[in-house]
Amino acid sequence: MKPRESSAAVAGIRQSTTRSLAEALGVERGDLVSLVGGGGKTTLMYRLARELRALGLRAAAATTTKIRDPGRDGGLRLVRSASCEGLGRALSEVEPEVLPVAGRNLVSGGKVAGIPPEWCDRLLGEGLLDALVVEADGAAMKPVKAPEEWEPVVPQGTTVFVAVVGLSCLGRPAVPEEVFRLERFCSVTGTAPGELLAPQTLKRLLRSPEGLLKGARPGARTIAFLNQADLPGTADPAEELARGLLETPAPYHRVVVGALRDLDQVFEIWTQG
Repeated sequence: MKPRESSAAVAGIRQSTTRSLAEALGVERGDLVSLVGGGGKTTLMYRLARELRALGLRAAAATTTKIRDPGRDGGLRLVRSASCEGLGRALSEVEPEVLPVAGRNLVSGGKVAGIPPEWCDRLLGEGLLDALVVEADGAAMKPVKAPEEWEPVVPQGTTVFVAVVGLSCLGRPAVPEEVFRLERFCSVTGTAPGELLAPQTLKRLLRSPEGLLKGARPGARTIAFLNQADLPGTADPAEELARGLLETPAPYHRVVVGALRDLDQVFEIWTQG
C-alpha cells in the first residue's frame, strides 16, 4: 500500500498517515486495548505492545481466551501465574527489551489459557502496568469471523476497542477456509454460503452490534483496523470500506488501514473531518 496525501479532507472525511501503530490507534499510557475479529489480531497485539514498551511504558500482551504459546521466540516471554497479584509481580520483573505475554496456564494443543477479564482491569487500575493489549476472541487464523453468543471476552475497563478484518478475503467465497464461524457470519451479514465477499459484506459485519461491534464497552474508543492492505487490488476496496464505516451515524471513532507484517508500513488513518 502506497502512502496517500496526508490530511486530505474530502466530503467531511479526513485521511492522514503515520508509521507508528500506536499513533494510528491513538493508544497512550493507561489504555487497555481489546482486539476482536480476525485477519491478524495476534500480530497486531505483539507489534503494538512492543511499540509501547519501546516508548518506555510498562506494557504487556495478554488474552482472555486462548493463544498459541509464544515461548521465548522473537523477544516474547510467557508469564504465568495462578493469581493476579503473582502475575503483576512477575510482569514487573521482565526486562524492558522483552515483551511479556500474560497467561494463566498451558493447556493442550500448545495453547495458553487466558487470564480472567477482571485481572486485566486490575493490572491497569492498580498501577501494575502502564498499558495492556488483549486478544479478546479467537479466529483460527482466518481473515474474518463473527462472534458467537459467548464471544468476545472483553474486559470492563477497556478504553480502546479494535475490530480487525483481513482484506485478503475480498473476492473470495464465504466458506470455512476464509470465514471462522461461517454460519454465524452469514446470519449477521446476510450472506449466503459460497457468496463472494465484498466491501459491503465487511461493512455489515463491522457495523452490526451482533458482528464485530459486539462487546464494545460504553465510553471506549472504537476503531476498525483493515489489515493486509499491501495485497494487490485492496487499495480501492479499503477506501470504500473506510468511508462506509464513517458514514453517519458512525460507530467508529476512526478506521486504520495497513499491513501489519510490513515493518515499513505506512498506516492510513481515516476520521470524520
